[in-house]
Amino acid sequence: MVEWIGERPLMDYAHLTVTLGADGRAYGNGGCNHWFAPYTVEGNTLSFGKIGSTRKLCAEALMEQEHRFFQALQNVQRWDISPIEQTRFWPAEGKPIRLWLEEG
Repeated sequence: MVEWIGERPLMDYAHLTVTLGADGRAYGNGGCNHWFAPYTVEGNTLSFGKIGSTRKLCAEALMEQEHRFFQALQNVQRWDISPIEQTRFWPAEGKPIRLWLEEG
């Protein structure tokens, strides 16, 4: 479950998710649309391929946030776990996408 995208927290009630499948496919909810992409992980290196998504329209603010999320995913280069047990996806420069692991 995504909590922050770079410098900004998610809007209230936004539900963005990332699932990394064992088959090398990532998928989730972008807040408005479902998304999917290939990914590779090797040690702490992580990258996402071209992101595809459904094409539902939502409120402009949700669409803008989803666009920022997809752009941020495309720039991910590595991952780690923070001191508070939060997963972070890091770009080459700037702040990470921060996620909480959801049991289930």
